[in-house]
Amino acid sequence: MTTTLTAVHGRILDLDSHLQVPISRWGEVFGDATARFGKRFAGIPLFDATDEPDLTTESVWTTKGTAAPGASSPEGRLAAMDVMGIERQLIFPQVVLAMPAWSDHPNAGVVLREYNDTVLRWTKSGRGRLRPTALLNLTTIDGAIAEAERVAAGGARAVFIQDGIAPGGRSPAAAELDPLWALLAEAELPVTLHIGGQDGFFASNAWGDADLLRPGTFSTGEPIGPHTLATMHLAAQNYLATMIYGGVFDRHPTLRVGVIELGAMWVGPFVDLLEDRLALSRRLRESLKRSPREVFVDQIRVTPFFWERTARQIERYGMPEIYAFSTDFPHPEGGTDPIGRMAADITPLGDAAIEAFFVSNAELLLPS
Repeated sequence: MTTTLTAVHGRILDLDSHLQVPISRWGEVFGDATARFGKRFAGIPLFDATDEPDLTTESVWTTKGTAAPGASSPEGRLAAMDVMGIERQLIFPQVVLAMPAWSDHPNAGVVLREYNDTVLRWTKSGRGRLRPTALLNLTTIDGAIAEAERVAAGGARAVFIQDGIAPGGRSPAAAELDPLWALLAEAELPVTLHIGGQDGFFASNAWGDADLLRPGTFSTGEPIGPHTLATMHLAAQNYLATMIYGGVFDRHPTLRVGVIELGAMWVGPFVDLLEDRLALSRRLRESLKRSPREVFVDQIRVTPFFWERTARQIERYGMPEIYAFSTDFPHPEGGTDPIGRMAADITPLGDAAIEAFFVSNAELLLPS
């Protein structure tokens, strides 16, 4: 049984969902280059099912993958959001599509452009409610800037970047990156870090290469291995530590960052660590305009998983402004009652906390 939260129904802002197009339709929706990359996933139900059920308050939450109501078309998505009580939604690609767009394959640029052209079409069709994230390939800074300029001019409302690699071989805080951060801040395009973008953070894949640590398959379950589950937030921590201590947020005070589908239990201890380590650097204390805690509150938002104890994190570490709701629609790991599960956790903090978690906190990344 799914939960309708009357106090916020119809106004909920969702910071994580996915554009989930059946593999067999990738050529039609994206283009030929993308379709060629998708062939290896053809026939896997999560990626290629087309038997979409009628849209109901149950089917919209319980049907997962490409068969979910509204998974693959802007019109269907808007109808699904109406049933779920969601006003605006951040939308990410299938990770299996982002990977080739970020690769060094000769067709990577074509795949990226095909996907981003679809993003622009969805944004235009979404009447301000659909916010698909355009992909930026940061293997070269100039290439990322050029594509950011293109998608900004086309009406995109957010971008998704890799956090597992040094952009263009540089620190995210290096002067060479400032033109990109300035462009995204000026265009009001939030930067998002999301699971899947951490690839490359570990120099070796050997860390997770053991029986209990390897992932399962998409068909049998557990496609994300235990090692990844335990470490996937580390790339985002590294990226944010670099940006915060490197003064990026001070130089670009309107730049907004979302850390999505990487959990949130690490955030409080991480911010405490950043604040503590300031004591070891006079240069940082004299140079930074705000504390790491203030930067998080002003410019960063994070999505907890539905099973996490977010209220406990707020009670221990404060920063109630940074945590925001997400569904992960239509992925199985989003659960079948994320509103109910998260509301049960947040409700003891009071009505204002419910309003903040489900609506106002996310406005930083999903402004009207």
